[in-house]
Amino acid sequence: RDIRIVVCPVENADPLLYFSTDTNMRPEKIIGFYRTRFQIEFGIRDAKQFTGLQSQQTRDKARLDFAFNLSFTALNVCKEVIRKDYPDLSVAQFKRLMFESYLASTIISTCGKSPHLKIIQKINHRLAQLAA
Repeated sequence: RDIRIVVCPVENADPLLYFSTDTNMRPEKIIGFYRTRFQIEFGIRDAKQFTGLQSQQTRDKARLDFAFNLSFTALNVCKEVIRKDYPDLSVAQFKRLMFESYLASTIISTCGKSPHLKIIQKINHRLAQLAA
């Protein structure tokens, strides 16, 4: 079978090879397809690992659609917050930071104290440093 190979040089590494059975496809389009494919695969992987994409127990189509959309929305929001506010953290570290921040707020409020915003911000900042 005839294939088209696109070779992409990478600085300080072996070149990347992209293959296509469509021999008439432009190299830019082949690279674009692969990049899109891997973005989709990484998004699904992250949604499975961090936002419970496979944790649904329903068989109802409408509820499954809602759960899947919620999972991907949560992942996208998470990545955007990381990009803006916590660029040194991974998704796993950010998830842990959010859990620990929630836990700290819960502990403080359970002790009968009203959590002061500056104290919570200080705790969150310290937790972010620990997570990084």
